Amino acid sequence: MDTNALIIMALLIGCLASTIPVFMALFFTGMVGLVWIAGIDPLIVIEVLYRSMDKFALIVVLFFVLCGNIMTTGSIVAKLIKTANCLVGFLPGGLAMAGVLACGFFGAISGSTVATVVAIGGFMIPALLKNNYDEKFTVGIMTTAPILGVIIPPSISMILYAMVTNDPLEALFLTGFVPGLMIMVCMSLYAYFFCKNRGAVTMPRPSLQEVLATLRESFWALMLPVLIFGGIYSGYFTANEAAVVACFYAFIVEIFIHRDLKFRDIKDVVISSAITSSTLLVIVAGASVLVNI
Repeated sequence: MDTNALIIMALLIGCLASTIPVFMALFFTGMVGLVWIAGIDPLIVIEVLYRSMDKFALIVVLFFVLCGNIMTTGSIVAKLIKTANCLVGFLPGGLAMAGVLACGFFGAISGSTVATVVAIGGFMIPALLKNNYDEKFTVGIMTTAPILGVIIPPSISMILYAMVTNDPLEALFLTGFVPGLMIMVCMSLYAYFFCKNRGAVTMPRPSLQEVLATLRESFWALMLPVLIFGGIYSGYFTANEAAVVACFYAFIVEIFIHRDLKFRDIKDVVISSAITSSTLLVIVAGASVLVNI
């Protein structure tokens, strides 16, 4: 590694350590690199920023964030958690395993780690503590499991990576399935053995009728990832179009079928999604300057 690279790395780490916002640290470091190392006119940075935002793939980020917020505001998240709890809640550590499965379900729909932490953690952490789960274990597993939102497709991080590297997005999505499932299995096994050794109290095993009733109630929520992946890999629509289809489907389900999302709530959902999306895009713009050194 040459001296210039070391200086750039030290400058970036120093900016981040001094609590400068991430997008400003990336932008400032990139500016120093372009002007001082590459000898480029600072005005070129304007073109770099424009080109980083002028990408059709970014639409996917916006709509998957919106889809996650629709689910959080409505009842899709609650139904996913109820389904996961019905399937594994009777095992030692079953409620924690249900949280891991719910993170996988939600990550497979929203593609966002932040949205998964807020949506699933907000439900599961109080529920775990109420059921006498260890506090450190509860916080640990429910802040670790949402990383599945990065790995299990559609992942916003994969979308941004594909945008920067020009790799095929569908191929990246395919590579996330097996690691995501392995992480879910390993975390569930850890929760099982940890809680079994602690002598955790288990829930009663649900009857077949109760399982079928829960699956029937959650049918529309469970069909959302089927719609996304089925459409992408069957060729009916692209990953970009899948994000729009997912938002439209989530709106229809929450407003007209579940009836848990009111028309007056749509404005708040859109504004919240716009704030989250703009935060991500500003960071992408700052990173685009750094990668052009």
